[in-house]
Amino acid sequence: MNIFLIRPALTCLLSLLLIYPAFASDVNDELTSIVSLTKRLDAQYAPNAIVTPEAAAMALQESDAAQLRLQAWVTQAESACHQKFFVNSCLSDVRVERRASLDILHRIATEAKALQRRVHIQQLDEALARKQSQ
Repeated sequence: MNIFLIRPALTCLLSLLLIYPAFASDVNDELTSIVSLTKRLDAQYAPNAIVTPEAAAMALQESDAAQLRLQAWVTQAESACHQKFFVNSCLSDVRVERRASLDILHRIATEAKALQRRVHIQQLDEALARKQSQ
């Protein structure tokens, strides 16, 4: 084998290895931030803890914002996975992390929307009762 053919390939590989860890740490830092946010939201909006329309609106807003951040992270992480040798394993890990956070965020959003629907139905029932009593 000719050393002159191997040297450029090794130089390219080394440069990728030097650049990639910086990008990977950004992706991992964002994941850590999202996981801590998700845990905080899970504690703040525990099951059956959303009891007022204001809390439901706030929970829904925070859950939607966290879902947007999570989706942005997934996009970045998937892009980073395509730079790795074990692409499928990396993509699988990304899906597992996404699913873990998404389950919590969906539970919060579903509970908040259910409360908003209940309140709306109560308001409609009260308005109908007032209209019928007149």
